[in-house]
Amino acid sequence: MHKAKIAGLIGIGMAATSLITAPSASAATNGAEAISCETWQSGNTGYAKCTGLWPFIDRFRVKVTCIDSHGTQAVIKGSTKQNGETSSATCPGAPNAGIYKLGYEHWRI
Repeated sequence: MHKAKIAGLIGIGMAATSLITAPSASAATNGAEAISCETWQSGNTGYAKCTGLWPFIDRFRVKVTCIDSHGTQAVIKGSTKQNGETSSATCPGAPNAGIYKLGYEHWRI
């Protein structure tokens, strides 16, 4: 009988935990779906623009991985921006360097 009580309490605890965590996980998914970011490049400059960010809370910046003629890579990050603004970063050493990868970083304050 003692084991049955313990098993019952564990089951109730697990059910309560799933009810507590489920709404927050759902809210995080819905918030992430609203954010839309695009990246593009022109010559040796990479750009990023994000929309759907929360004002004063969300920030982003472009992240450019540059590569030179010797295969040396360097990561250059643009300035931090808010919703609807454009962040840019340029690979140094043109014309012997160019963009290898282009992306962005997003975070919440």
